[in-house]
Amino acid sequence: LHPAAPDRFLPTLSPMTMGMVGMLVPFLALLFMGAEASEVIVTCGSSVKLQHDRTKYRLHSHEVQYGSGSGQQSVTGYKDGDDSNDYWLVHGAFRTNCTQGTPIESGTVVRLRHVNTGKWLHSHLHRSPISGNLEVSAYDGGTVEGSDSGDNWEVNLDAGGKWKRDQRVRFKHVDTQHWLHSHDKRFGRPIAGQQEICAVQKKTNDALWFAGEGVYFPEREKPSAYLKTPHEDL
Repeated sequence: LHPAAPDRFLPTLSPMTMGMVGMLVPFLALLFMGAEASEVIVTCGSSVKLQHDRTKYRLHSHEVQYGSGSGQQSVTGYKDGDDSNDYWLVHGAFRTNCTQGTPIESGTVVRLRHVNTGKWLHSHLHRSPISGNLEVSAYDGGTVEGSDSGDNWEVNLDAGGKWKRDQRVRFKHVDTQHWLHSHDKRFGRPIAGQQEICAVQKKTNDALWFAGEGVYFPEREKPSAYLKTPHEDL
């Protein structure tokens, strides 16, 4: 992918290509280990692991469907930090372009695409299997684009500003106005020990996450006024 490619090109990646990206991400992440976490900005095109602040389980998905509710691909919390199924690619909102390197600020609506399976972090009115809150799934349908408004999440930072690595963040589901949430409730077989991910109405500390390991595209610099071409404002 070219660093300047607009977001509209990213959803066309095949699941096989997304899987290859997933295998490369841990290696590429080594390039960023020397940067101070407080200086690293989360940008469009970045591929990150999201860790639940209290339990330290990572947002995870895999080719295992829910046995109830929507029957869509399950999203769980996973403890092992070395699993490539924990990587999520940051995109702009549904039907909105977001150039790679564009910083994500508090209040920005984003979509998160699971790298290995190519499906979007999604929610709706189906009930979650353990707690009965709103289900959170991974989904790639609903429209011809393979995405819909149920994939939109608003980034919420208590202090506002740009979203940085290791900074506590919440995600509000735009359609339902519920918060991405986890807790100590865990599944049995076939995903024994994995933690339920759901969406809840109240904004609590169990809705706090932070971006950890990943590949962070450098923030794009805005061109100086005198460098503009006559067509840039069209």
